[in-house]
Amino acid sequence: MLLRKVDDTIGFIHFLLTPIVLGPFIACWISPHIYDDTVHGFVEHGYEGVLEAFRRNFGEGLEREGAAVAVYYRGRPVVDLWGGYADKEANVLWKRNTRTVLFSSTKAISALCIALLVDRGLLRYEDRLTDFWPEYGSFGKENTTVEDVLTHKVAAGLPYLDDDIDIADVTVFAGIERKIEKAKPIWKPGSASGYHAVTFGFIVDGIIRRVDEKGRDLKTFLKEEITHPYDLSIDIGVDRREAHRVARVTTPTLWEFLRDCIKNPKLIAMLSIMYARFDEIVWKMRENTKWLLINYDTMAVNDPDILSLSMPAVTGVASAADLSRLFSLALDGTLLGNSTLERISTPTLDDWHLERVALWPVRKGHGFFYDRNPFVPGKFVFGHPGYGCQFVLVDPSNQLTIAYVANGLKTGTAEVCTTYMRLQRAVYDSLRES
Repeated sequence: MLLRKVDDTIGFIHFLLTPIVLGPFIACWISPHIYDDTVHGFVEHGYEGVLEAFRRNFGEGLEREGAAVAVYYRGRPVVDLWGGYADKEANVLWKRNTRTVLFSSTKAISALCIALLVDRGLLRYEDRLTDFWPEYGSFGKENTTVEDVLTHKVAAGLPYLDDDIDIADVTVFAGIERKIEKAKPIWKPGSASGYHAVTFGFIVDGIIRRVDEKGRDLKTFLKEEITHPYDLSIDIGVDRREAHRVARVTTPTLWEFLRDCIKNPKLIAMLSIMYARFDEIVWKMRENTKWLLINYDTMAVNDPDILSLSMPAVTGVASAADLSRLFSLALDGTLLGNSTLERISTPTLDDWHLERVALWPVRKGHGFFYDRNPFVPGKFVFGHPGYGCQFVLVDPSNQLTIAYVANGLKTGTAEVCTTYMRLQRAVYDSLRES
């Protein structure tokens, strides 16, 4: 009798908890038009499908906070949409000029700065780093080229450094550069490619400071040569006093994680490959910058002290409109000449290869990621995804740029991110129908 009572009690508890546990999950599938009344902006005639796709992202509960998408076509804005919240908890709505953290999409901005130096004849992709940074050449890194760094063949086999990277190292150039110089590559430089999530930016920063005629760091070079002259509110790290103006970033809930994996099983394969592995590369990369925590309950970039750091692979901050316009300026001849643009429009690593970090092949080159052009056979689009589904895409063949940013991070990114891919498809559908 007692046993039956216990069973009944457990069953009753299950009965009570089931809707509580499953409710949010089910709501993700059936909730109608959540927050889509907060969608604002404009689309040019013919791009109404992008507006519909953007509203669907909110309506299906895929945007828990806020987001924005901007498209430039042949030098003019054709889509500029935003919606949701810059800080939902504080009831702060997203605005047109709301900026958020770009994470690894920052690398595309850093790569553009390198391309600008190449275009001006101050640097070549074939140059060895030791030509202008002799100290870099220790421990077998002496033949590392600029392109090796940009293709992640190197950062010289340095996806993480021998010594932990401290915040103090990032605030003083000499600190991080000394650690880079004395680091031993974990594979022979140039022999393999493995994504350098954080170290990429520090090495690119070191290159620019030595090649730039004024000795400026990447953050200052970007501001003085690009963003200030063209009135773009894009930064690598923001002043602590301005941090409160940046959208507050949140991570996916467990239910969103499960929903995303069920909707797109590729996510399960991707995450399994990344984390269920026998070597220590990913774990050591995370441990290398312990203070840069990004977990289900921790988001270090919301800390003004972290967000203020100049990390050219991570702490880029921009609105979708300015990010899309930045790369439109690269396409229309304002920033880059035809020969440089033509060169960066094709990857340098396009064959099948075992990516040492991601473990699946990624087309890379010149600091960008590439994919086949969905509109023009034989051509490529390039850009860079960012953690949680940030994305910037550049299509030279169509004179098109797309930027998507959000502060409610997603489980996946790039092609396994539903919100962005839906928008990209809608943009190209609009082009086909025009």
